[in-house]
Amino acid sequence: MELNDLLDYAIKKVMEDIRENLEQALAEANKIIENKYSDILSDYDKKIRDLISKRKEQIEGEKAKLDVENKRAILNEENYWLQKVYDEVVKNINVVTSSKEYAEGLQSIIKKEISSSTTKAKIICNKSDEELVKKILKDNKLSADVEEDNSLLGGIKIYYPDVGLVRDYSLNLILSQVFESVKPKVAEILFGGENGR
Repeated sequence: MELNDLLDYAIKKVMEDIRENLEQALAEANKIIENKYSDILSDYDKKIRDLISKRKEQIEGEKAKLDVENKRAILNEENYWLQKVYDEVVKNINVVTSSKEYAEGLQSIIKKEISSSTTKAKIICNKSDEELVKKILKDNKLSADVEEDNSLLGGIKIYYPDVGLVRDYSLNLILSQVFESVKPKVAEILFGGENGR
């Protein structure tokens, strides 16, 4: 072989080695790039999922907060209108207190309580019932002190100071108990369904 052939052969061999090494280095570089790309993609995918999850939680929290505020607003509105109904009943309580049945009811209570009592009693009533109470006591020959309390809508309270006992027959108590018991029905009439919900 000649020197040129030998030189060509050596150059070809070196070139093949260089090409193989370059191909191998390129393959390793591509592998490193793909791994890094996969890692970065995985990291950002995880971050994006975490952000989405946090946003969903925030949205759910806001939704729950709005639901509570909405229910509170509805409940406040219902309570407002129920109070209006109660106030209207109180405003028209004179329809009850001016009736014959009301006077008969007071007489029945006073006769039963005062005549069966062995201790001194004090009858507490509002100003508009004071004369009626005194007349009932006089007509039935009963004895009790009469005290005025204008916070009472009507009816009476009977106080036995010797034993510290108060019997409450006031319209305030009766009305609040009756109203509480019919409140669900009133709410159903006003708001429909199960309290409007």
